[in-house]
Amino acid sequence: MSQSPRTSLGSAFMLGRDSGASGDHPEGGGVMSGVTSVELRRSLAEVKGQAQFLLYLADQIEESLEQLSGENDSCHGAFLCKVLGMYSTQLESKHHGLGDKIAETCQEIYVTVREFDAG
Repeated sequence: MSQSPRTSLGSAFMLGRDSGASGDHPEGGGVMSGVTSVELRRSLAEVKGQAQFLLYLADQIEESLEQLSGENDSCHGAFLCKVLGMYSTQLESKHHGLGDKIAETCQEIYVTVREFDAG
């Protein structure tokens, strides 16, 4: 997977990370530590964690679907269908939770940027 060049706010964020600062640690220092609150860094870490879990689920679903398409054993096929149902339920519930968390985090980012611009 190739990454596209980052611009605007993303560049400032990545600049802080590239310089050795860690936005995930309160003691990290760097460009973003003076701007972001501990709560915002926690929110961003939670969004990243939930997004990574969604990617994991999507990978597992894809792998299970590939196994199902080539499965000749009806018992194993039924098991894969149950697993896919479980993954689907998890995907749906995590998707809704991620959307809410993204909305909350975006609001925190907006407030942070407004405070920074005012200061």
